[in-house]
Amino acid sequence: MTLSLIVVFVALALLLVAGIVVARKFVISTDDSDGPIGTVIAPCVLSIYLISLAMGLVIGWENNRGAEDGSVAEAGHATALYWNTASFPDEDGARVRADVRDYVRAVVRDDWPSMVERRELDDGASAALDRLRVSVDRVPSDDPATAVESLQTRQNVTDLGQARVQRADAAGDHIPRFVTLATAVSGLAVVVLPFGMQLRGSRARVFWALVNLAFVAATLIALLFLDNPYSGVLASDPEAFQDALEGFDRIDAAIAGG
Repeated sequence: MTLSLIVVFVALALLLVAGIVVARKFVISTDDSDGPIGTVIAPCVLSIYLISLAMGLVIGWENNRGAEDGSVAEAGHATALYWNTASFPDEDGARVRADVRDYVRAVVRDDWPSMVERRELDDGASAALDRLRVSVDRVPSDDPATAVESLQTRQNVTDLGQARVQRADAAGDHIPRFVTLATAVSGLAVVVLPFGMQLRGSRARVFWALVNLAFVAATLIALLFLDNPYSGVLASDPEAFQDALEGFDRIDAAIAGG
């Protein structure tokens, strides 16, 4: 859990305690509970909470799934590029394959921790991609036997760069702050209101107020953990790139056998 999330949890806990203390000090009368507060205000607050919560969950889910799909596509471009080198001269092919490996390793080793902690890509992995571009550009394209593969390799490098830009955008994606704020504030109101409605002497009301508190707390925590596509409960992991690295070994064996 990052420091920012800890600060959010502490702030929410303090607001919750303060809200419950105020609600118990200024107890809502039975007439108000059965009147405007219970029939108009409480349902409106609950509606705002549920709508903002649903919006936040949908946006967070889409961000996380989009990040996962982007990682799979980027790893696929790296694998296709690796295969393209099979028809290159031995020295050129070995150089490009080594640079592809270096880039994919840098993504796993450097990019991922940076995306989790700072929501941005690492300069080291960007430098590895630049070296890969230079390496591909050095492959001679005047030989008809390798011209088509060289052209396809350059296209795959371009696709790899575009996928990296998309991943940088995904790392910065988050649930809109006004949605998170609306959910938190309305959720606190949903929790606090029952504690102000003359709960003393009513065990059933106390029980359901506590159940309500647990439900709101759980959903708010789920929302917060969906805020970063690369950390939390549905975080996108570097498994696609790790699988690509394992696949490179099989491609090397196939090229050597061919």
